[in-house]
Amino acid sequence: MKFYKQLFLFIVFLSSFSLTNAQVEVIADGKLQTILEQHILFNELSQTQPGYRIRVGFFSGEGAKQKAFSLREKINNELPSLKVYVLFEEPNFIVKCGDYKTKLDAYGTYIKLKRNFNGVTIIKDYVFPTPIQEDKLPHR
Repeated sequence: MKFYKQLFLFIVFLSSFSLTNAQVEVIADGKLQTILEQHILFNELSQTQPGYRIRVGFFSGEGAKQKAFSLREKINNELPSLKVYVLFEEPNFIVKCGDYKTKLDAYGTYIKLKRNFNGVTIIKDYVFPTPIQEDKLPHR
């Protein structure tokens, strides 16, 4: 009889866990919420995706900034439709071109640039997506 009584109490004890609604309250610093909101906003504003660019120049030392911007002007004169970026990654100024999804997409421009500039390479980078043209959207 004692065994059945203990078994009954054990079953009642276990069933009480299944009937309660457990709630968890997270107590955290208000800065955590602010950082999370900033992270979400940054991801919404940062519209880049993995892709490829063409690195044309890499300069460091004295006069590096001037050399990088001079190279950008030369590239703009040769290929005016090409987007050219001058980036500063301490302590270097890097000149990159284009926004390509695949290495194959970048290859045509790479050949054109290689004819006139030394040290041209295709590199992995985060690129801006190509906007979809309205005439290429499927019609409904």
